[in-house]
Amino acid sequence: MKIAYFLHTAKATDGSSKAFLHLMHDLLPKGITPLVILPQKGEICQILHNMNIQYVILSWEARPSTYPWVNTLIGIILFIPRLVGRLLVNSLATLQSIKILRQFSPDIIHSNSSTLAIGYYTACFLRVPHIWHIREYGDLDFNYHYYPNKKIQQSRYQLDNSYTICITKDIQKYNNLSNQYRSTVIYDGVLSKDCTTYKKDKKPYFLYAGRLEQAKGIMPLIDAYSEYLKKTTSPLHLYVAGGGADSYIEEVKRQIQQYGISKYIKLLGIRKDILEFYSHAKAFIVPSLSEGFGFITAEAMFSGCLVIGNNTAGTKEQFDNGKEITGEEIALRYSTQEQLIQHLIDVTNNPSLEYETMILRGQAVAKQLYSIEENANKIHKFYLFIIQNNKKKS
Repeated sequence: MKIAYFLHTAKATDGSSKAFLHLMHDLLPKGITPLVILPQKGEICQILHNMNIQYVILSWEARPSTYPWVNTLIGIILFIPRLVGRLLVNSLATLQSIKILRQFSPDIIHSNSSTLAIGYYTACFLRVPHIWHIREYGDLDFNYHYYPNKKIQQSRYQLDNSYTICITKDIQKYNNLSNQYRSTVIYDGVLSKDCTTYKKDKKPYFLYAGRLEQAKGIMPLIDAYSEYLKKTTSPLHLYVAGGGADSYIEEVKRQIQQYGISKYIKLLGIRKDILEFYSHAKAFIVPSLSEGFGFITAEAMFSGCLVIGNNTAGTKEQFDNGKEITGEEIALRYSTQEQLIQHLIDVTNNPSLEYETMILRGQAVAKQLYSIEENANKIHKFYLFIIQNNKKKS
């Protein structure tokens, strides 16, 4: 079975890239022959090389299915030139991909993000089934505006050669795909089933991990943490792991300094040993405003860490899944800043063993729903269904 994959980034630390690499790890033994199409060189290239996976680098604009951002004066002035340039560059990339994939002759073309239409156009030209891997709401989480508009983008998902993998039920519903037989919900594969740990010796810190950007809710978290510091005499530190745009990181630093709480917050940057930080943290905080799928939420659960999460979107779905399976809560939810602050105070004052049962419930649910093995098995079955369905039509 030959599958051509289009990735929208070459960063290996991106959640979608991590999920893709995990998928490759378990699909290769099933006889999949992959060809990966990338927009630029990056750290993922060496990983693919080490896995003996063939890849090709084409040049296209990031998020080619979306309009350029206009959130600054420069963005407004350069909107038309950037849009024209984006369409031209991406058209040339599509022509190149058609040439390459005509020789490769894939059974399926699989785009690893809904922001990437080049694979779709290539599939239409070659008359090959195409999978949209829908990982984002688009407008709600990243302020993306699909080209030419959201309605047309969603209509592409339902065309005859299109199939969709949604990473949550909520994203599937948001895109009006819940009743489509060519659409399925498959949660990302986060870790292997045997990669669980639980350490009772927790250390005195809360942990945030993820990109530093507005959609991830880091600023509201700092607001809440500053209020928490006023209400406890023995506060836990807040460790912040992750990268982002330099300008936004500077905003985060300024807010911390304005509150005068720099000695309590430690910016760790991007960490390759993040699983160790999860396993020792008193709690992991997920303040995302509209998370697609909480990859890091599942990582924390695998690592035996208590999760405190904003009760919205994908995070809520993960918590609801846990309650449906176990009959009880697997994390501490909050819907207001006051509820978050109270959770921080409670976790500070209570011994970690108080939450052990909840932590282990969350870990069991993560193993059941978010393992690499489960993800690869379901996607492989979906590939077989698509190929069989395509044979019936021909």
